[in-house]
Amino acid sequence: MMQDMGEWQPVQLPAARTFEIRSRRTGETYRVLVRLPSEPPPPSGYPTLWMLDGDASFPLIFSQPAHGLFPKTSAGDRRGLTVAIGFPGGAPFDAPARSRNYTPKPDQETGDLVSSGFGGADDFLHFLTEELRPALCEHYPLDPARHTLFGFSYGGLFTVHTLLHCPFYFQRYWAASPSLWFSDAMMMRRLRQDAGSLTAERVVLTVGKDEQYATHALPAGRQDHLSKRAMVDNISEAAELIRKANPALKVELTVAADHDHFDMLLHGVRRVKAMAFGESEIDG
Repeated sequence: MMQDMGEWQPVQLPAARTFEIRSRRTGETYRVLVRLPSEPPPPSGYPTLWMLDGDASFPLIFSQPAHGLFPKTSAGDRRGLTVAIGFPGGAPFDAPARSRNYTPKPDQETGDLVSSGFGGADDFLHFLTEELRPALCEHYPLDPARHTLFGFSYGGLFTVHTLLHCPFYFQRYWAASPSLWFSDAMMMRRLRQDAGSLTAERVVLTVGKDEQYATHALPAGRQDHLSKRAMVDNISEAAELIRKANPALKVELTVAADHDHFDMLLHGVRRVKAMAFGESEIDG
């Protein structure tokens, strides 16, 4: 006999709101998910964590207990605003929209075997900082000196691109497994030429060791694909280039053992809140 499960209800996340907004600059509509602080704003305004791939990253910020084991992190959540930007429809990853919005204009073959539209990073950055940010400021005071940008994969590429081209928009950057292979490693070529004069306070670059140096057997051709993209080598070199060119900038690199590409999304989300909301330590 089938058990009566009663009326099904939608799943809700605590202190979370969502809305859609159309960008004048890009012509696209974005889904914005916001975790609201429960405490009044500090005199300077709320510190703000900006997260890309919102429909994938936003639910993960609720993966830690609200009390008890992580009191510092939960206190930070109450004092800060989390803004995650996704795309209509609610899919965790919208591949065409990601490639359009998160990638800089390529100067070589992209190396992307899935998508066909690229190069909208500058327009998307304008939407984030000149359209969405002022709209949120009408409802919540934001501290202009405490903006953190978090991106994963193509979102991580966007994060590094923003750091190098417009570092004044955010003070702290977390690039989780950034796709530095894009367009014949265009970002690496830029870094090797000039990685200096960055105005940020803190930069974190992370990558899973298995993204290049797998610890288990792989299907035929997969290791060649990983070797060609050289995620560990590129991201490690990028961190060193940024560090050497900017000795006053705090640059951190994590190569996470037994982690693959998608592991680094959860790895980053669980730790970036500490950086965004002021806790002093980030565990590796």
